Amino acid sequence: MRKSRLMKQIAAAACIVTMLAGLAACGSKPAQEEAPAASGEEQEAPKEQEETSAASGEVVMVGEEGAMSAEEFGMEAAAAKKYTIAVVVKNAALPVWEAHITAAQKAGEALGVEVIDYSPTKADNVEEQKRILEDLITTGVDAVILAPANTEAVKGPVQELIDAGIPVIYDNTMGPSDVDYLTYVGIDNYEAGVIIAEAMVEKMGEEGNVLVMEGVPGQSTSDIRTEAVMDTLANYPGITAERGVTNWMTDEGRKMTEDYITKWGDDLKACISVGGNQAEGSVEAIKAAGMEGRILVNGFDVQEPQVAAVENGDEVFTVSQGVYYQSYLSVVAAVRALNGESVPRQINCPITIVDQNNLEEMDERPEAFKAR
Repeated sequence: MRKSRLMKQIAAAACIVTMLAGLAACGSKPAQEEAPAASGEEQEAPKEQEETSAASGEVVMVGEEGAMSAEEFGMEAAAAKKYTIAVVVKNAALPVWEAHITAAQKAGEALGVEVIDYSPTKADNVEEQKRILEDLITTGVDAVILAPANTEAVKGPVQELIDAGIPVIYDNTMGPSDVDYLTYVGIDNYEAGVIIAEAMVEKMGEEGNVLVMEGVPGQSTSDIRTEAVMDTLANYPGITAERGVTNWMTDEGRKMTEDYITKWGDDLKACISVGGNQAEGSVEAIKAAGMEGRILVNGFDVQEPQVAAVENGDEVFTVSQGVYYQSYLSVVAAVRALNGESVPRQINCPITIVDQNNLEEMDERPEAFKAR
């Protein structure tokens, strides 16, 4: 895994050198807003920034090998014409996906393109999402931004979109990797798992039993983060960790925590969540058992439940994965590719531990995004 990340970094460096060579031939456009540094703090956008490469005149379907940070990629693009871009998320009723849609719409307004959102009526419904993707082939959209409900299960319709000449961008969640997708815009999920585990280990004093709650098996966000958490915890001989599937759901997180309170009792020191809302279920179970303050819990994302839980101390921290930049930069990538401009195969957004000290500035609720 470390070798793979090193090779990605080498490839990214080569990619950036190649793109810099074309800067002199490109025009420039006032920046709408610049992505943050790795710390998660926003920086003042420069007045002017050159395009990443000269346009080829043909739609770019596959990004250049390598990775680039959100800050390096930038948030500007000049649409050659009025494009229509479809954004397909896992379920618009969940606040985090509503926030994704809000950020994509903000990008559409700023860049002068039409953004239309679609989502299954039931969270993570693979079959419904596949039907949406199949319908988009005949709808006439120019590009599709997709957060797959299942990484590999959507391969068929994704390939059909690509065969129809419609570039596909993965937002937040990696889709099938053996097709000619344009780019993945999100976090390094293995790195996120390591950061979460290390933060919790420090708060535990490197001792105790840990319940690791994963999301939906088959989604890369869950699989990779969980693997990283377990790998990291294995480095600490004073920690015993077990994992279980909660499908991102509050009630399943509550039930699993209840089971482990029964199993381990006072030896249960922490509940690690790799995403979703299962952490809020853990909080409910801990309160019901009268064990507040004795079992540490972390959340993921900075939506309403996590904001409230961190504010009142029910969760010791939550995690920002740069949601605004994931969706916004997905639209930027789509516009550049439709213009014929090069795009890297991976755009990495910042990962930030959020506690009571930086909670207000890291707010990622939909209303906070609308106010930007």
